[in-house]
Amino acid sequence: MKDLPKAVFITGTDTGVGKTAVTAALAALLWKKGLVTGVIKPFQTGTELEGLSDAEFIYAFLGRDCVLSEVSPCRLEAPLSPYRAAAIEGVDIPLEDIIEHTRDYISRNDVTLVEGAGGLCVPVSESYMMADLAVDLDAPMVIVARPGLGTLNHTALSLEYAGQRGAQVLGVVISGFPEPADVASATNPAVLRDVFSVDILGVLPLLPGLDVEGGSFSGLKGVGESCFSPLFGGEFSADVFLERLSRKA
Repeated sequence: MKDLPKAVFITGTDTGVGKTAVTAALAALLWKKGLVTGVIKPFQTGTELEGLSDAEFIYAFLGRDCVLSEVSPCRLEAPLSPYRAAAIEGVDIPLEDIIEHTRDYISRNDVTLVEGAGGLCVPVSESYMMADLAVDLDAPMVIVARPGLGTLNHTALSLEYAGQRGAQVLGVVISGFPEPADVASATNPAVLRDVFSVDILGVLPLLPGLDVEGGSFSGLKGVGESCFSPLFGGEFSADVFLERLSRKA
């Protein structure tokens, strides 16, 4: 874990792709490895909905107390982009204050996982996107992607946009990988590596019943070293994983 950045930005190819589950599992592994690990979600929308927010789910999973204003400093009611949700509520997002708050939070931990809201092109303002937050925080990103049909295009576009905004990408974590794997899921990982030159840093299995809003961990506690690369203290090998899939394809 000597090359692990002090802050890692967790984003996704789409909303609902599994960012929160991946963030929770990564945080648990890093704590297990002895690192003081912080998790922060600077922008949370959809607070009018019933159930747990992403930060609440993660800290409940970790079994750790949190001060919501510390780990989720900007909270907006409508389940939309921060830009549109703030406009509906008639409030101005104190962007510089939130960035400074997040930087201070990062400085107090060995490593901090910063969970984005939606994908990289989600607007916080007319000119400030979620990718810009990762750049301003000097936080290389992990892109969480689905395994099946559509993920090649979504991941490629995310990689392209990250490059346009000057963001560094550590690699991809595939979330919700099915067993047995369908043809798309079995062949997409190799394409991601070979065509788009992105490292596969982990694979989270499909966990039926996993429910962030409902607070159901459904097997997530069994996820650990086997699902994440040595960068995070895990034992996952992309080469072994791809070789296994090639025999099934």
